[in-house]
Amino acid sequence: MATSISQETVPVRQSVPADLIFFGVLMILSGIMDTYIILANPAYGLPVFGMKLTGGVGWFFKFLSPVLHFASGYGAILGRRWAYPLFMFYSLYGLASATVSRLVLPPPHRIRTVFMIVLVLFMIYLYARRKAFRN
Repeated sequence: MATSISQETVPVRQSVPADLIFFGVLMILSGIMDTYIILANPAYGLPVFGMKLTGGVGWFFKFLSPVLHFASGYGAILGRRWAYPLFMFYSLYGLASATVSRLVLPPPHRIRTVFMIVLVLFMIYLYARRKAFRN
């Protein structure tokens, strides 16, 4: 027997927890700040795995940061499942790059060290909340 459209079940979108929305807003703000910093300082070479890349490759890696911030922020605000692995992979990339840069580049490393600590704390928190990404 065929079912009519009215009998089919429609998946219900669950409400997104406030902490994920807050996290998403922080990520979008971070993307806005990244974009501003990149445009205000076009000559700055972002250290990627201890190398300061220039030219087209350098611009690609500079703009990769705000793009991934915007994408993971958007996904977190909507509670999308893909936002969690996107943030975690991006965080692991950032953590690995910051670690290599810390080992290779000359001091001071205050900002890089604080970034690494805060990033690990965010990763631990989001790992504990990973099931909240369910839409």
